[in-house]
Amino acid sequence: MSNNGIIKLNMLGLPVIQTLDDFSLITHVSKYTIYQLSEKSDFYYSIYSIPKKSGKPRIICQPSKKLKGFQSWILVNVLDKIKVSSSCKGFEKKSSTLDNAIPHKGANTILTLDLKDFFPNITSKQVFNIFKTLGYNDLISTIFTNVCTYKEFLPQGSPCSPKLANLTAWKLDLRIQGYVGKRGINYTRYADDLSFSGLNPANVVRILPMISNIIESENFIINHSKTRIASSARAKIVTGLVISDDNIGIGQKKYKNVRAKIHHLTKPIEKGNVKLLNEVAGWLSYLNSVDKNRLAKANKYINELYKKHTKSMIQYLIKLD
Repeated sequence: MSNNGIIKLNMLGLPVIQTLDDFSLITHVSKYTIYQLSEKSDFYYSIYSIPKKSGKPRIICQPSKKLKGFQSWILVNVLDKIKVSSSCKGFEKKSSTLDNAIPHKGANTILTLDLKDFFPNITSKQVFNIFKTLGYNDLISTIFTNVCTYKEFLPQGSPCSPKLANLTAWKLDLRIQGYVGKRGINYTRYADDLSFSGLNPANVVRILPMISNIIESENFIINHSKTRIASSARAKIVTGLVISDDNIGIGQKKYKNVRAKIHHLTKPIEKGNVKLLNEVAGWLSYLNSVDKNRLAKANKYINELYKKHTKSMIQYLIKLD
């Protein structure tokens, strides 16, 4: 490793690793294990699929416990120490879909785009370039890359993939922000969801051809079936949150659905329904991060139901004042 590489790693606060011996010493993993996980990483995955909302399969590449542990070390000690672009709001600590929606509050028009096969379209070469840019030599960058990729692409299932995807999209974010910023348009990206908003509907619509060119030139693909433009006549939705002039939240329709699930927990037939209880608890946790007004309403509703159904499943959600 050149002196420049070492200086760069020190400046970024990253572990200085030049050889396999260094790597083994700092991770407390044997050189043989590191070699196996690097050279034969594809054999350490379980592959299965789950259906997307569209019904099409989403391929999940689940790393083994040993490989996932090594990936987690790379995430914590290397990748998490690197900042992403200011436009990136997804998969980052202390960031939520609410942070992604806030910049678009008060806009007259919102344009949303979706990137197709976000993780699989990011290649091992792009991942290698990230580690090289940080200051690591070819050997260590290659080991990092092999451990973090599956069949030469980013696997959905690895703890490193979201951060690596965000770092790969850094130039994409920078170019888009540079183009739309001077036109008075807000831009955020939450993983593969890109959102644009502005006060002038014509200006927002006008950026689409250039944004498409930038995305394609950065080797990403637009899922045109998910392109949406919402003005005053349509609900403005960004990463699942409904944006009005003075509020951001899950929207009335979703909240009614949550209330219905809460009410179901009062039914005798639902006694012992842990699955429904966990689902409701998950919704309450989500509300806590993105819609505290409706969380307060939900908790008030739960307390009211508990007074009438003290021995129902509601008792496990109760939060008395």
